[in-house]
Amino acid sequence: MSRRSQLEHEVSLAQKRIKDAPKNTPANIRKIWEQELVDLEVELNNLTDDEEDNND
Repeated sequence: MSRRSQLEHEVSLAQKRIKDAPKNTPANIRKIWEQELVDLEVELNNLTDDEEDNND
């Protein structure tokens, strides 16, 4: 799996976790999850061609 595919998958999972979280999830946990999502999205957006595995 290429790094881009892996990050896209992780972003998708993080988005689903936030979307499907129970209403009583503590705010500090939600904040951590949201920050993890932002970090993954930044990493994905900052990938260069050299970092991607173009041999999938």
